[in-house]
Amino acid sequence: MQPNFSLEQFGRWSGGVAAAAMAATPEELSARFTAAASGLLGSDRVYVGFYRRDITSLTIDDAGPDRWNRDYDARLYRQDPFFQKFASTRQDFLLPLSALRNGDFQLSPYYREFYGPSDSFDEITGVFNLDRLTAGYVTFLRRNGASPFGERDLAIACAASSTTKVILQKLLHLCRCRDKSVTVGSARSRLSSRESEIARHLMDGGNAKTISRALAISPGTVRNHIKRIYRKLGVHSQVELLATMREVVQD
Repeated sequence: MQPNFSLEQFGRWSGGVAAAAMAATPEELSARFTAAASGLLGSDRVYVGFYRRDITSLTIDDAGPDRWNRDYDARLYRQDPFFQKFASTRQDFLLPLSALRNGDFQLSPYYREFYGPSDSFDEITGVFNLDRLTAGYVTFLRRNGASPFGERDLAIACAASSTTKVILQKLLHLCRCRDKSVTVGSARSRLSSRESEIARHLMDGGNAKTISRALAISPGTVRNHIKRIYRKLGVHSQVELLATMREVVQD
């Protein structure tokens, strides 16, 4: 089925996407994009966030903490059929809830603990892989009393999916920039004087052996310091370490 946009509907969607693309924070982007997306499908609520293959989930709450999302992100997302499909495939997908739930959905722990109590009735969710570990998701929800999503709604969501993926990529970028800023700022105050000294030696091309000789400590002690530096800076490779240290330990 071909989507059928009115000019007014298309204008609201385009304006909302443009505003989201200019957003300075994840919450601002979420608020602008979800408002536009709600109007696109006549949804009662739209959520955006991330799934990760190391078994974590994050919903971007644009209007302050949402108690349902706190429960979902903390534990219940593992029972979500959309998360389970994400965990089983590397392909992007956009599907209605009816494509994934089985006949016993209302008896499932997920429905009993989250879906039913949140007053959700029907949904369309798109999951778009953004890198090796992370996918962005968008969920269109309708509450009890609304009509279910139809083929036309799904066609509209599919037509908007390429734009949605671009916005989710921008959302991931904003989150990572903020995480890096927080990590760097906190690391400035948390690195000990010895760790900062070892970090400077690493920036100059040193390794555990050369640093141990320069500082008259054992190579094992140096390696332990390096592990703590990695942990405090939230890095996982030498390249990431050097890039972060240039910001953290500069004079």
